[in-house]
Amino acid sequence: MHEASLVRTLLHKVSDLLTEHQGDCVETITVELGPLSGVEPLLVQSAFEQLAPQSPVAGAQLVINEVALGAKCRQCHVDFEVQRFKFLCPTCGSNDVQVVRGDEFRLLSITIKQSLTDQARV
Repeated sequence: MHEASLVRTLLHKVSDLLTEHQGDCVETITVELGPLSGVEPLLVQSAFEQLAPQSPVAGAQLVINEVALGAKCRQCHVDFEVQRFKFLCPTCGSNDVQVVRGDEFRLLSITIKQSLTDQARV
């Protein structure tokens, strides 16, 4: 399960940001996940629930934003959402397309609690 390795890396990065911003704790971690990332959202959530309690970000909530698979036609330059993994331009029918979103697993933001009243969004 490579999701555990990805979550370990994510927790390390978030921990570094917590230290860098001199925060007390992390409240939320928001990630973006696409269908071509090779990462299963349920396994990421499970790995997070297993690994986060033993990390400096214990108690944080993980928010997973699943993004649609998007492509751009190299022939007519139309951006479109790929349906059922059919990489055909809906406008001209070309299969000469480039994936432009949906292949990422990316940290979008974290919410850090800095004191009783201050919060920072990174």
